[in-house]
Amino acid sequence: MQLSQKQTKQPGKISFLEKLAYGSGDLASNLVLVLTTTYATFFYTDALGLNPGIIGGILLASKLLDGTSDILMGFVMDRVHSKHGKARSWILWLAIPIGIATVMMFAVPNLGTIGKYIYVAITYNLVSTFFYTMINVPYGTLNSLMTRDQDERMVINVFRMFMAQIGQLVISGVTLPLVNFVGGSGYQKSWIIVGAIYGVLAALIFLFCYSNTKERVTVSEEQKTNLSFIASFKIIIKNNYWLLLVVVWVFLSFFINLSMLTASYYGKWILGDENLGGLLLSATLLPAILAMVLLPIFVRKIGKRNLSLIGGVGLVVVQVLMIINPTNITWLLVCSVVRGLALSTLMGTIFAMVADTIEYGEWKTGTRVEGMLYSTTTFGAKVGAGLAPAVALGILGAAGYNGVAAEQATKAIDAINFLYLYLPLPVLIVIPIIYLFYKLDKIYPQVMSDLEKREQA
Repeated sequence: MQLSQKQTKQPGKISFLEKLAYGSGDLASNLVLVLTTTYATFFYTDALGLNPGIIGGILLASKLLDGTSDILMGFVMDRVHSKHGKARSWILWLAIPIGIATVMMFAVPNLGTIGKYIYVAITYNLVSTFFYTMINVPYGTLNSLMTRDQDERMVINVFRMFMAQIGQLVISGVTLPLVNFVGGSGYQKSWIIVGAIYGVLAALIFLFCYSNTKERVTVSEEQKTNLSFIASFKIIIKNNYWLLLVVVWVFLSFFINLSMLTASYYGKWILGDENLGGLLLSATLLPAILAMVLLPIFVRKIGKRNLSLIGGVGLVVVQVLMIINPTNITWLLVCSVVRGLALSTLMGTIFAMVADTIEYGEWKTGTRVEGMLYSTTTFGAKVGAGLAPAVALGILGAAGYNGVAAEQATKAIDAINFLYLYLPLPVLIVIPIIYLFYKLDKIYPQVMSDLEKREQA
């Protein structure tokens, strides 16, 4: 099998500053992503009073378009090259536009009910389908372009997920209190102010990421120009371990987005305080952040797949425990802490595993297509992220949920309980089952040894 490109010889270590800069990119991403996926729906239904079923349909269509745009973006990224780098250039170009678009999403004008829905559809897609995809797909791919060293990639990924969890923690714990501080969650102006704060911060952090990272893995001119979209897609579907991770992403993303989206509703209508939803999310994210620091130690001892398998089983157990005592805030906080520890094992390893499948795909097919492979992996995440709000808001709408009402109907309360406590359980059970079939960790040393021999030849 002939290798169709040549990689540069990689240095052994990446500096702390560069790892921090790379990780900060996911902090910026989450300032935008979590705000749009977690609180935008709450803003649409409880501040603007829009129908949750219609909003859910808009979000589902957006995420399906978003997944498609991911695949196209991966293809474009593999073919467009700049003096700023294959991936880094997109971070530079999109940093400011995505910050502006984040503010626009909350600046819904008074155009009548239909006009508001149209504006929501346009601006939500502008943020998530276009700008976020155009910056996040290259950002994720940058991991595989910084180094080919598996251990360094794992550490880089830990930095990424550590900073990502920081972003999620800030959004989850600070957003509603900040919105209420500047005017109240029922007032649109408050959301515009908070959107502007997060938009500016995201743009500045993206620029920091661009300025302090470096691409070291390069491909030949032949590889840059000769692969069509169909040829690239045929290559990646031969990668069986990539396919498994795509499926994991669908279920994991569905669970994460469902939990984050319904937490505010559960806090407001079940626990009696909308801020408690953010507190539960923070209780999940804070231990996940702390656990990230220890992940490389456990990965070196038992491997990424085994650690993820343990975490997947842990999530199932925790969800069952939450159902036992669903209104005791102390009990829910304890469960949230344990859930954060379990979740950290999956989120802390999955991007490093995706990078490993890039090397595996090159070893198996002789061709390296990191842009297409990474972007089609995130397609699974976008599908899960799209289905979660569509299902949740569809169920709430069917149950008669009214965000501006003083009280909710019994069916709406039952729907919130179902979405937060029971629906995640069958979703989570699938994840550890999938990991049982992931065997790449065992053969990865041979994969890298063979690739090195090919390059020397």
